[in-house]
Amino acid sequence: MTIYLEMPRLNPDLGFKFLKNKGDILTTPHWHREYELILITNGKINLGINDNQYQLRTGDMAFFKSGDVHYIVATPETNRYVYQFDMSLFNETIVEKLHLVDKLNELSQVSLFWDKKINDKMRDILLTIVNEEDSDRIDRDFAVEGLMYTLVTLMIRKLPKDNEIQQPKINIKSKTILETLNKVFKFVEVNYQEKITLEDVSMKAGFSPYYFTRFFKKNVGQTFVEFLNNYRIDKAKWEIINTDVSISSILNQSGFSSNKTFYRVFKSQVGMTPKQYRMKYNISK
Repeated sequence: MTIYLEMPRLNPDLGFKFLKNKGDILTTPHWHREYELILITNGKINLGINDNQYQLRTGDMAFFKSGDVHYIVATPETNRYVYQFDMSLFNETIVEKLHLVDKLNELSQVSLFWDKKINDKMRDILLTIVNEEDSDRIDRDFAVEGLMYTLVTLMIRKLPKDNEIQQPKINIKSKTILETLNKVFKFVEVNYQEKITLEDVSMKAGFSPYYFTRFFKKNVGQTFVEFLNNYRIDKAKWEIINTDVSISSILNQSGFSSNKTFYRVFKSQVGMTPKQYRMKYNISK
């Protein structure tokens, strides 16, 4: 499975980050040190967590533990809320006294296995957090922190442990689709710095270029070229804000056919030049 490290930029005063993701945002296999909850608000997704695969629909939730490899393949109309946090959100003494990390790491990860009443309570808390995040109240962070304490308390008290549930069998068609996409993701991960043709990736997937084009668009919600460009830009963005490697070196290793193409796609996606992006977000400055 293709794996890359994601480094979410949490609110430094809170240890928390909230996002609204649309279906056209593809989440390729990655991991991060932060914990994450997602709530599907519309549509359906195919979800991978480590070696397990699930299908979630509107109202379903998933919980990713620190270090979990996860990815999402969503239909274009899908919307989801994303809640990321780390242990700095909580009082250090409480974290140690409750062995909070160990307790969270024991939990079942998808709401398919959770009690309906607990699902409803968790969903209510998550939606209340959305309301707070959408507000401009001066006490917003204080409210969100309190809601996260309530949410995590509910989770460690009421959610089943991972070893207490039996993993469902994903249907054969969905499993085949995810396995094929994994091959494509892996191929891109290894070769994104080189020239990749439609014929190359189609052969890797075991399809003709014509069929692969339709297959990828249907299951990912964007063309392969769009996905590849997004992937290359995401890699470049990570290098720009997390290293001191020169922009020209990052550009040369990005896989784009020319400097002009790189700058055009970067500006189109990010809304600024690579230099401006580094000046705004570089964490080492």
